[in-house]
Amino acid sequence: MNLRQPLIFAAAILFVGFTTVAAYQAFGFLGIFIVLMITLLFAMAVMLNLGKAKLVDEMEVGVIFNQFNNSFSRFVVGKDPNQIRHFHNQHTPGWFQFGHRVLSINDPYYERLKWYEEVRDTISKKSQTAKGKLENLRTADGIPVTISWKVSYTVDVGLISKDKNLEYKMARTLPKHSGNVVTGKVERSIKHLVELKTIQELYSPGAIQAMEQEICQRASRQLSHPVNLGFQEIKPKDVFLGPVEMPPKVEKALELAHQRKIQTEMVAGALERLQLAVGSFSTEDVRRLSELERLRILDDKDVKALYLSDAFVHRESVKVRHGVNGRSPSKS
Repeated sequence: MNLRQPLIFAAAILFVGFTTVAAYQAFGFLGIFIVLMITLLFAMAVMLNLGKAKLVDEMEVGVIFNQFNNSFSRFVVGKDPNQIRHFHNQHTPGWFQFGHRVLSINDPYYERLKWYEEVRDTISKKSQTAKGKLENLRTADGIPVTISWKVSYTVDVGLISKDKNLEYKMARTLPKHSGNVVTGKVERSIKHLVELKTIQELYSPGAIQAMEQEICQRASRQLSHPVNLGFQEIKPKDVFLGPVEMPPKVEKALELAHQRKIQTEMVAGALERLQLAVGSFSTEDVRRLSELERLRILDDKDVKALYLSDAFVHRESVKVRHGVNGRSPSKS
């Protein structure tokens, strides 16, 4: 309480003192008792009327409860600091006009409370983060994967559906468990999306970006329909997925299968090109190729077959020379 006009309080003290002396002169001690009781009742009325004040800054929302029956009362949204305020224009409820300027607290960030109220918790108006890791999700083709995720979100109590049964529940949930609410919606969306995709689709180009778009739409829809739980719309830039991980054995098996697929495609392509090339050969080209293939087979049979071929060629050459000269070659 800021006593801004001490002269008024000095005058009030003099008035009470004069009244007390006059009452004593008129009624004795009974008069003093009556004056004290009237003064006490007046002070209590003023204090109850002025109430208490609690600081709620511009980045907070105060959650006010009834301190006697522990029931939710209302939300208090911190004032916008960009608004222009003047001290003499700040008025708070008071019993007499002097209470507005002498006894009242005019700081715009102080919320005046009723005598039975208290600020139990506060909700941050800043962007908050929820993150987690979903393990052993099954894709459409039965491959187990693990996905890390992170989502940024902002609470706005002004968006809560106007339903008393919902408002008091969110008043107890949002201060400490808003992250749990968002986590449940996001993980449910990720699980449903992964179950609809194969492992090849998850690893295809642009798959993660497409999933981020879909997740933000699904999560926002769950947080706002059929009733709004008090969250601003989640944007695609606020959703981060990845990496998508697989068990090492499964990843190795898929890698080998992918390599075999590539080799098969290469062989099939080579055969297709060979067929196209053979189709353009002439009859003479085919005969030459057949002869080359026959010679290659003979060369691959056995080393011993090569020796026999050499002996046969040598013998035939001797016969040819003998026929030409008309005599056998001389023996050395």
